[in-house]
Amino acid sequence: MAITLADVEEALAIEPEEIPGSYTDRDSLLYNVAIGMGKDPLDARELEYVCETIGNRVVPTAATVLTRPEHRASNPPTLMSKMNFVMMLHGEQRLQVHQPLPPAAETLISNAITGVYDKGEGKGALLTNETQVKLKDGSPLYTVGSTLFFRGDGGFGGSSEGAPVAHTLPDREPDAVCELAQRDDQAMVYALCGDRNPLHRDPGIAAKAGFDKPILHGLCSYGIACHAVLKTMLDYDQTKMTGFDVRFSSPVFPGETHIVEMWKDDNVVSFRTRIKERDVISINNGKCTLA
Repeated sequence: MAITLADVEEALAIEPEEIPGSYTDRDSLLYNVAIGMGKDPLDARELEYVCETIGNRVVPTAATVLTRPEHRASNPPTLMSKMNFVMMLHGEQRLQVHQPLPPAAETLISNAITGVYDKGEGKGALLTNETQVKLKDGSPLYTVGSTLFFRGDGGFGGSSEGAPVAHTLPDREPDAVCELAQRDDQAMVYALCGDRNPLHRDPGIAAKAGFDKPILHGLCSYGIACHAVLKTMLDYDQTKMTGFDVRFSSPVFPGETHIVEMWKDDNVVSFRTRIKERDVISINNGKCTLA
C-alpha cells in the first residue's frame, strides 16, 4: 500500500496527545551498564553511573530508552501503518537535554511526525519525528528526534526541501580519541532496555536480513559514543551536555572496538565513531552541544 500526499498532510496536521509515562532507577542503571559503563568495578567516576550508593548520574542518551508511555496515543497517525518498514533504515538520532535526567521520574510524553520528505520514485522518503518529554510538574526534561529512511516509499508527490542537514566535521586531525572495547554479549544486555528486535540476537533472523551474525542496536552505538564524549571531554559531568546528534553510517557487530574521534570548538564537540576491527565509520557527523 503506497502512501499519498494526502496521507502525509493528514499526519502532519495531527495535534500530539500528551500521555503519562515513567521510569525507575533500574531502567537508568541498566542503560548505563548496557552501553559499557562500569566494566572496571573500581573506576570511581563510572561507579557514579552504575552504583546508586556512590552516585545517581544518568547518561543523557538514556533518553532513547526511558521514553515509555503508559499507553499508546488514541489517534496514532495512519501514515506509519502504510509505510514499508521492511525497507526502513534508522538514519539519524537527535537529542536536546533541557535539564539533567533524574534516576527515576514520572513524565508526560508527546510524539509528532514533524516532516516527510520525498526523494523521488525509487529513491525513498525521509520521515522525521520528535518526542517531547516533561516531568510530571510540566517542566521540560528532554526532546528526542530521529530521521527514518523509508527506501520503498518515494514518489508520493511531496517536496524534498527542508530535510535535516548533517553537521559538518572539522577538517583537521582530531583533538582527542577514545577507544572503547565492547562485549560480545552486549546486544543481549541492551535488548533488556526495551528494544527486543530479534535482528540483534537471533542469528537466523540476522541471516535473513543479510548479516553473517546479529548486529548491535544502532542506539547502543549512539550511547557508546556519548560514553566516550563524557569520559574524554567532560570529565564524566553529564550536566554539561545539552545536545547529542548523530548520523548512522554502517552496521556494528557486538564485541567490536569503538574508536571515537573528537574535535572541540567553543561549546560544540564534533565526533565520529570508527570500528577498529573493520576500519569503517559507523557514526558520522556527530554534534555534542555543551552548556
